[in-house]
Amino acid sequence: MKEEHIILKGENIKGEGTLDIFAIDNNKPLILICPGGGYDHLSTREALPVVNKFLSLNYNCALLKYSVAPNYHYPTPLNEINKSIEILLNRFKYVFIMGFSAGGHLAGLGGTDIHQKDIAGMILCYPVISLGKYAHIGSRINLLGKLNDSLNQEKYSIHNRVTKDTKPTFIWCTQDDKVVPYENSLLMKKALDKYNIKSELKIFPHGPHGMALADDTATSGGHDDCKNPEIAIWPTLVDSFIKEVLNGK
Repeated sequence: MKEEHIILKGENIKGEGTLDIFAIDNNKPLILICPGGGYDHLSTREALPVVNKFLSLNYNCALLKYSVAPNYHYPTPLNEINKSIEILLNRFKYVFIMGFSAGGHLAGLGGTDIHQKDIAGMILCYPVISLGKYAHIGSRINLLGKLNDSLNQEKYSIHNRVTKDTKPTFIWCTQDDKVVPYENSLLMKKALDKYNIKSELKIFPHGPHGMALADDTATSGGHDDCKNPEIAIWPTLVDSFIKEVLNGK
């Protein structure tokens, strides 16, 4: 396996973002992983453990460590994910974007932005979708900063950015998530259905926010309630979804 560490720099990138690429075979699909953390930190439970899991499923992986508040706000994280996608598309034929919680929002931003027609799909894990009615307030404030008004809340809500060009999307969440209400995922699924975009929504009945892989790696830092064998099947569901998407190409 080839590993590469890239510091994300460019004319419109003023943050501290980095991209780590873990390549096993450039001919295989790649999954770009965006950890969550409310746009003010990055969850380690949703980072390297997820990389290792999907490497074991025979995918190339990349880990985006994007810039967060209080030092950085929109558009810095979006510029960093767009730069990452650009780099990866130059090396891999199929790039899927995966994000958790606020990282799911960033994945959605990147997946509905300038590379919307270029990526292969999105995997959104208990994602922040709405910056309005069902918003995770901390994520909204940390992302938008001084831009936090009703107009921008609507503009950067992911379900409002879906178009006919949005790529196939897999979403999963838990119904009793008290941090990011599952209505976020419902909004995204409805937006995708409006344009007849291939999508799948898996709502597990029980589980706290931040389940990560829902295995032993998810329990670090006192998150013992995040281990759940019934939810730990989600990477297998994603694997099947990606194979369906690619078989349709």
